[in-house]
Amino acid sequence: MAKQTIGIGSSANDGTGDTLRDGAIKANANFTEIYDKLGDSTNVLIDIAGGITEGQVLKWTSSPTPAFRGSDYNLLSSNLDTNGNDIVSDGTDDITIHQTGTGNINFRGGGSGSAYTRIDGTTGYLTWYAPYATEGDLPSATDQHGMFAHVHGTGKGYFAHAAAWVKLMDYNDGISALTDVDTTVNGGPSDGQVLKWNDSNSKWEPANDQQSGGGGGGTTQNLFETVNADTGTTTASAANDTLIIAGGTNIETSLTGDTLTINMTGSLGAPDQNIFATLGADNATITANTTTDTLTFTGGTGITTNANAGAITITNDSPNVVQNVLQAISGDSGSYTAAASDSSVTIAGGTGVSTAVSGNTLTITNTVALPSASEGQSLLYGTSSYEAVASPTVSYAFTSDGNSNYYIVNGPGISNGQDTTIYVYRGFTYRFDNVTGSGHPLAIRVSDGGSSVSNVSGSVNGVQFWTVPQTLAAGTTYVYQCTIHGNMKGDIVVV
Repeated sequence: MAKQTIGIGSSANDGTGDTLRDGAIKANANFTEIYDKLGDSTNVLIDIAGGITEGQVLKWTSSPTPAFRGSDYNLLSSNLDTNGNDIVSDGTDDITIHQTGTGNINFRGGGSGSAYTRIDGTTGYLTWYAPYATEGDLPSATDQHGMFAHVHGTGKGYFAHAAAWVKLMDYNDGISALTDVDTTVNGGPSDGQVLKWNDSNSKWEPANDQQSGGGGGGTTQNLFETVNADTGTTTASAANDTLIIAGGTNIETSLTGDTLTINMTGSLGAPDQNIFATLGADNATITANTTTDTLTFTGGTGITTNANAGAITITNDSPNVVQNVLQAISGDSGSYTAAASDSSVTIAGGTGVSTAVSGNTLTITNTVALPSASEGQSLLYGTSSYEAVASPTVSYAFTSDGNSNYYIVNGPGISNGQDTTIYVYRGFTYRFDNVTGSGHPLAIRVSDGGSSVSNVSGSVNGVQFWTVPQTLAAGTTYVYQCTIHGNMKGDIVVV
């Protein structure tokens, strides 16, 4: 009902106002409506005994007794519709959206089925979702500068910059994905080659490593380390350093192709000169004192000399034919010294080697029978003998920890690895040597507990060979696993 006002008349005691009864009726009606609206018709249920602060509202609470009490308005009973308005803070205070439980904080645009970005209620991490089917579905890079996105069709990540979407690389792309690298030149790289810069097309291309000579490359290198002359010295400072050979007084030099010619441009002068300055003997010296001086060769005891047609012959007239033929001979282990002029040495064959003497010829023969091999194969020494294997071949040995917990792997790049992942290359042959034997049979399987890999030869209790097919996709993962103890296993990954 509308508020009822008690008539008080025009002036005091003029008899024109409401009677006491009518005034009391109006007062009772007003209070009844207030008690009905803010109470239980008997009591007004407003409790501000605990105090109320600025900005609070009267909020119905059931405890400690049902009543309207001062409270912060912190609970929505329906969706908050800003209707074109913003949520702002006029001061320097933060705007905090706080989920006190474990639920997520979701940010959604569009209809209820639209993808959304969320803050994880457990970790507090921002999780972001922006997948696009194709590159053509990406939004404008100009409008979304700095945005990251994922294209499902390419399986790549992108970011927007300079009005264009830039595709991100991953480790599966390889260096060929770089715009300044071209690995297709001359049919692609070969073993031992390196990437070299080509100014003509501004790209890195495979080429021979001329420093090491690998891959059929050259041997360009410092041709000299240090060159010394009568006066002065020089040291090469780079692989392409240049040594200049300059002529001195009455000397000139010239190069034709790879030939250096040194010519004397002056005159020889008088041809007569001392042929020797000083000659020394065991107990004396002689010095030429004229240009025509003569040196005489005289034989001593048991020695005769003879000069004929420009040649001097020195003959031992009493040769000592019996003498120590050897002083000492040393081997990988041990040595022997001749004790007399007629001492002899015996050359004996060891394991897989035999020796034979015929006349003055010593023949050393390998007696170890080698297996036959076909073109392209290599000989690989196994446990006790040589084996013909496809080349290249990599060998790994498998032992156990003694408690059936894991394999211990040793081989190229792995030392005492525990169930270590082995990375294999297509076209390579791998030799798996199960040293444990039948105690831990070693199977090469397509998965944990799965079927055996095809084209594996040999025994699970000994040596097995597996040539990785060229058709096997990079990233394919197999396992090596004990057929008795399934926990003894490791991954085999094709790279």
